[in-house]
Amino acid sequence: MSEIRFVVGVDVGGTKIAAAVVDGQRRLLGRVQRPTEVGDTARTLASIADAVRQAVRAASLTLADIAAVGLGIPGQVDPVAGVGRNSVNLGWRDAPVRAFLEAELGVRCAIENDVSVAALGESHAGVGRGLPSLVYLIMGTGIAARVVIDGRLYRGVNGLAGEIGHLVFDPDGPLCKCGRRGCLEAIASGPGIAARAREGLAAGRRSALRDVLVRTGALTTHDVFATADAGDAWAGEVLAQTSRYLGQAVATLLMLFDPAAVVLGGGLAHSGPRLIQGIHAELARQAETSLVLREQYRPDKVVVSPLGDDAALLGAAALVLSERKQLYQEG
Repeated sequence: MSEIRFVVGVDVGGTKIAAAVVDGQRRLLGRVQRPTEVGDTARTLASIADAVRQAVRAASLTLADIAAVGLGIPGQVDPVAGVGRNSVNLGWRDAPVRAFLEAELGVRCAIENDVSVAALGESHAGVGRGLPSLVYLIMGTGIAARVVIDGRLYRGVNGLAGEIGHLVFDPDGPLCKCGRRGCLEAIASGPGIAARAREGLAAGRRSALRDVLVRTGALTTHDVFATADAGDAWAGEVLAQTSRYLGQAVATLLMLFDPAAVVLGGGLAHSGPRLIQGIHAELARQAETSLVLREQYRPDKVVVSPLGDDAALLGAAALVLSERKQLYQEG
């Protein structure tokens, strides 16, 4: 890593692009954020290239100073071909990300799934640094997990290892965008939480959330959590149920992978203490009756990401700060 002075890490989302120059000591320089231009693949790729240029200028550097660019991209990614195979958020099918950006910027580029790069960031620069393994669980608009072993990402054969968001937790639950019913993402993601709160109101539950819905025409996760904190019974019930679902998910990940740590990231992880406390309460409850989980769960083993949004930028940089073979377990 000391041989490389500067790289750029980029976190591409459906609404915004974040980019920053990263030096050999994993320090973030010249951080910028700009809207994602969606609707046309070439225009989206051009906006990514512009974000890289802006970050380089903000760090008082030129592209000649940049050794490489690493990018986290939503959806299914082929890191070998450098292609964004399928991204609903960006409207991409087989987008030639690496070829376009290398021609546009004149700099070597590498891409990976956005959740995967956040997991690498936590492993290389966060609480996972020095640990033999970790699982990173992102909880936000979507829910997914990634596994890092000895600093290397385990992708699976199709690059989809860790998609716990599409395991069924409630067979009678709502339809998930993947086609099944009751997936974790459909019931415990940000949109899933808001949808469950609305369903309760439609079924006649009394709640201050009804006033919010009438006033604004919509409910958000923030509305649900804030109303729960104010003592509202229905909002509190939705929050408690969400904690139970997510606690069950963490228990499943502990059982499957027995990692040294589980790192919780995404907007829900940083939404306030009640959700995290509820997750730990569910884990403790299950550990009381499970000899196996009792061996695997400790409160200090399941932690909220200290890096926040920086995890994706640092993980994207890790794609090009390390040799590719050092970042991947065979799938």
